[in-house]
Amino acid sequence: MVSIARKNLFHEKGRLVISIGGVAFSTMLIMVLMGVYYGIFTESTMYLRKTNADLWVGQEGIHDTWHTYSLLPRGLDEEIRRVGGVKDVHEFIGRAVRAKVSKVVDKEETIYIIGFDTKTGVGGPWEIVKGKKIPRDGQVIVDRVFATRNGIDIGDKIEVGGVELTVVGISKDTFVLVYSYAFVTKEDAEKIFGAEDFLNYYMVEVDNPFFAEKIADNIKSRLESLGVKVDVLTKQKFIDNHKEVIDESFSAILLPLVFIGFFIGVTVIGLTLYTATLEKMKEYAILKAIGADETFMMRIVLEQAFTIALLGFAAGSILSFLAANLIPNVAPEFYVEINLQNVVMTFGSIVVMSLVAALIPIRRLERIEPATVFQA
Repeated sequence: MVSIARKNLFHEKGRLVISIGGVAFSTMLIMVLMGVYYGIFTESTMYLRKTNADLWVGQEGIHDTWHTYSLLPRGLDEEIRRVGGVKDVHEFIGRAVRAKVSKVVDKEETIYIIGFDTKTGVGGPWEIVKGKKIPRDGQVIVDRVFATRNGIDIGDKIEVGGVELTVVGISKDTFVLVYSYAFVTKEDAEKIFGAEDFLNYYMVEVDNPFFAEKIADNIKSRLESLGVKVDVLTKQKFIDNHKEVIDESFSAILLPLVFIGFFIGVTVIGLTLYTATLEKMKEYAILKAIGADETFMMRIVLEQAFTIALLGFAAGSILSFLAANLIPNVAPEFYVEINLQNVVMTFGSIVVMSLVAALIPIRRLERIEPATVFQA
């Protein structure tokens, strides 16, 4: 059986190479698209995962930092610290604004300004590729995607909310979907937003994250007893909320493209198998005439399908990893994350692809008559 399947496939090596190439392309398309999808999740929630905050205290009705706006009065940090299990409390001041890029006349970019406590560093950038990690008043740390897009380097200036800021650092992994994070001192953030008596969130560290949800309920109750209505979300819940926004925005775009990749693979494997089957109809008729059953011949077709699929998957996986390393260099706003889940899902798609593609030639073999061998 093995020799027959391989003989049929390798009889036309050029066609086999083209078939493997088609499956490899489908594999790469599926894997890279899924990688971009996972990469968006990773990059867009990186700030929440890297920031040392177990709980986020915001205005009642908060969902995420992008689409819902939170505004709370200052001075609640001491009340929060009185709740059992609370280790420390930090202020978060931030929102998306338009920034003027001085190198480009009349050009504006949307950035997400974050004012953080430069003494503790909580809420600030976690990885710097160039320059300083802690800004002073009048200084800003920008993301490398923002810097690359606008040709910005250390020492250049941007203007936000009428405040001129000098770039002193360039951070990594601080790009979020369509804009980047930019980090300034809390004092500069207050000037830019014009909100000296208010902030957006309180970031809370707890002694034991296992009790985070209980502590969150206690914080909510304590502040509401003071007449301040809040919602308190755990880090994981806040991350999940942001992922939900991403999923709603991108799944409708991603799924049709993945389906296109799947359809290409099915078509390529199906045409290859069907052509190979037609060319060997007399050989199959002889097998049936000497007693080979339909299961035996079906296994031949399936092995051919799986062989093409596995070889294509192997080649496509190599191309996908190469693309994952190349794409960020060409388009730094895209991060391709090829993880185990991505590989397993893609492999599952390829297996299903080969099964679907084998249906037509299998049906053709079921209708073959042994008398075919005597036809001219």
